[in-house]
Amino acid sequence: MAIIEIVQGNGDNAPRRLSQRIGWFIGIWTLSTAALFASALLVHMIVPK
Repeated sequence: MAIIEIVQGNGDNAPRRLSQRIGWFIGIWTLSTAALFASALLVHMIVPK
């Protein structure tokens, strides 16, 4: 994965452009939010009412 290559080390390979950094932030935030909602949906379906 590309994010692993960026995170490794001391940040020398981090994106230099601000737009790329913002894009990475939005992408990671979107994926983490989707994972949160998916896990909440799964728990909601498993736990009896």
